[in-house]
Amino acid sequence: MLSRYYLCVAVALSCLLTGCATAVVPSNEYLLMDHDGEATTSMSSDSFSKKQPDKKQQVVQIQLLPIRVADYLAGNEMVLVSKQGEVFRSQQNLWAEPLGPQLSRLTLQALIKRMPNIEWFGPQDLVSSSERLSIDVDSFYGDLNGEVHVAGRWRLISSSGQILISKEFVAQGRLPKSGYPALVQTLGKVWFQKVIDPMVKTLEVAD
Repeated sequence: MLSRYYLCVAVALSCLLTGCATAVVPSNEYLLMDHDGEATTSMSSDSFSKKQPDKKQQVVQIQLLPIRVADYLAGNEMVLVSKQGEVFRSQQNLWAEPLGPQLSRLTLQALIKRMPNIEWFGPQDLVSSSERLSIDVDSFYGDLNGEVHVAGRWRLISSSGQILISKEFVAQGRLPKSGYPALVQTLGKVWFQKVIDPMVKTLEVAD
């Protein structure tokens, strides 16, 4: 009886040391990157030096509100969607930071770089007299044919609550190769080049 007990203990220890259970597949975590930010910064600095406001002119203040993403995008799993609307969530390829907060952080950084003549505030800043920029994201995924889809809308709202600008955005991009790293790279490229850059141009005209 005792020998049987020691045999069970030995088997249990062996399982712990060698991994008798199904091996856990390690996950990969990704962040979006603004690879065009540095080039844009130098261009913005040049334009800023040319149209630097008069000291008496009031500096425009804009607060970026938390970017809202559709519920099916709100988790850490990266999402693929078929043409039939079937949603696939990867358990091994994850966002290192939930998509909504990640887009809010990176978009604020991008706007500061691209429009240094505007005083930008983040979602957590306590400001009352600034204009507000709201962004809603409905689509931010890859499909099964190697395309990425990004869509939503943005609004510039006055301090009194009046909608000054309201625009929709719909953008696509083709993956250069298969794989989740290429999906992340293409999503970031589409977001910054086809959503943020056109937004900046519209805001510059309004400014």
